[in-house]
Amino acid sequence: MPPVPAPATGGSTARSCLAAFLGVVGVLGLLGGGGLVAHAYSNASQVTSNRSGYGATMWRDEPVDKLFPEVLGTAKDTRTLDTDPKHAQWHRLGISEQTGCDQALSGPLAAKVHKLGCLGALRATYVDPTGNTVATVAMIALPKGTDPEEMHAFFSDEEDKDVPPQQVKAYAVPGSLAARWSDARRNASAGAGSSSDLPYVFAVSAGAVDGRTAGRLPGEFGSAGDHGEQDRVPWEGAASSLVNQLNLHTTDLLDKETTT
Repeated sequence: MPPVPAPATGGSTARSCLAAFLGVVGVLGLLGGGGLVAHAYSNASQVTSNRSGYGATMWRDEPVDKLFPEVLGTAKDTRTLDTDPKHAQWHRLGISEQTGCDQALSGPLAAKVHKLGCLGALRATYVDPTGNTVATVAMIALPKGTDPEEMHAFFSDEEDKDVPPQQVKAYAVPGSLAARWSDARRNASAGAGSSSDLPYVFAVSAGAVDGRTAGRLPGEFGSAGDHGEQDRVPWEGAASSLVNQLNLHTTDLLDKETTT
């Protein structure tokens, strides 16, 4: 009689059950991992969607004093773009209640954004730490989907002009250093489209608090063909600085509102 096979031991049975259990757990783990990946992708898509949707409306949904902070300038640290008040390059003096594009803008810029369907323009006036330079900055809202290259090309052409037209109407703030700030005192302007490809344009007109206007530099400091270009350089730099800082602030504000 052939030998009868020995019955399976308890250890072998346990190992078989364990292997089966681990196999099921592994499959569930893969399914769960896939679910986590899908969930993360869904969240990322939602953040992107929120950013795109909210970004186009934040100009009327955010409190205006968040759009135009009290100070703009050097960031506190590398983790945030919040300005360190001790190193602020601009201090806000006041915010205009007017929101009309024609009320806020002038010259070719007003005509350009009107053609693109300007929705509104918010303004605030700032002064530099020395109290010598005053500037009014405008945040201009355009329809969602506006090609950002339209405004990039526009500002590039404006910069090439011998005497670039002023772009933002001065907003005077009673009882402040900008109490006598007016369109006649504007010395230079600068502008840029949104750095985040949002439907916004930022523009600034700057001048002297004491009302001194740009002109031909005297004697050897100015050339025969100078129409005030050299004298406008400091104000052009100031206007460009304020444009860039508000542009960055807007992007940072949008990031905070759509990722928390």
